[in-house]
Amino acid sequence: MSGSASKHDLDLIMDAILGCSDVEKLISVKTFTIDDDDLLVAAKIALPAEKTVRDVAQCVSEIEEQIYKTVPAVRSIYIQPDIYRPSLDPEPPTDVFVLKSED
Repeated sequence: MSGSASKHDLDLIMDAILGCSDVEKLISVKTFTIDDDDLLVAAKIALPAEKTVRDVAQCVSEIEEQIYKTVPAVRSIYIQPDIYRPSLDPEPPTDVFVLKSED
């Protein structure tokens, strides 16, 4: 396996993943070229802790369906669900920073 998806295809893949309303964060996504021009997608997504296995399976199915529909070169998709823990996030969103002034 070598190579990866084009910027355009990667954007479509990320849109499909973030299009599932249950996805709190896209932790990582990797693409690999397999065979000639076929793609493999591997992603780790964060979901709310209270989601059931049924909810997770539905979200994964939605993501897979959208990726297959919008990026025909994708032949295999592996999605690893996780629970988002903001305290462990190495790149927290900027809205969590509080800057105190001396006024």
